[in-house]
Amino acid sequence: MDERAPNQKLPGPMDAPWLITFADLLSLMLTFFVLLYSMSEVKADAWRQVVQALSSRDAEIDSEVHVGPTSRDNVSTTAVEYATDLSYLESLLAEKITGEPLLAGARVERGEDRVVVSLPGAILFGAGEASVNDKVMSVAAVLSYVLRLVPNRIEIQGHTDPDPVSGAGAFASNWELSLARALAVENAFRRTGYRRPIGVLGLADSQFFRLPGNLPLEERYERARRVDVVVRADK
Repeated sequence: MDERAPNQKLPGPMDAPWLITFADLLSLMLTFFVLLYSMSEVKADAWRQVVQALSSRDAEIDSEVHVGPTSRDNVSTTAVEYATDLSYLESLLAEKITGEPLLAGARVERGEDRVVVSLPGAILFGAGEASVNDKVMSVAAVLSYVLRLVPNRIEIQGHTDPDPVSGAGAFASNWELSLARALAVENAFRRTGYRRPIGVLGLADSQFFRLPGNLPLEERYERARRVDVVVRADK
């Protein structure tokens, strides 16, 4: 006689549904590892093509590969250029100008981010002129000798007084005259050995108001007719 309760089910394969889930999980894991293996397999032909392509590009960029230390990697021989301190430059230029008769009347002035060497127009050019002459060459030789040894950025600025240029002159305006004079000094710098970039500006009388107002008018006009060599704090 069967003593089991009437509602008790007989054991069978469907009494353990977790086995189906477990089997599915094993199948997925097996598929995953097969996929990983197939992805990790390196195809020799494809890899060889990649290596050849990279090698050809490297050859185009640099046909010579240096292995090991070179002179460029040697810290003791690497030249790092820093802008020269303005205080040092100011004293150096002032000393140079003081001992040079050609630069009589020139002034060295210090700004927040610059040192300015103001060259009176009278020691460089005749009235209304802007050509490179012996005086311009001599003055440029003195200054370029000092400035080509430092990496600081320089500009050359031409200035005039407020009086309009003569109608019979070679220049139609003070703007043209001031720019031509700045270019003449820049040309002289190049011819005396200066090789770094030079900014060139013609400012006419636009900076006349910056001159000290307590100076006699005639002296202000004399100072206005000048070429400034501006040495910046940066490179």
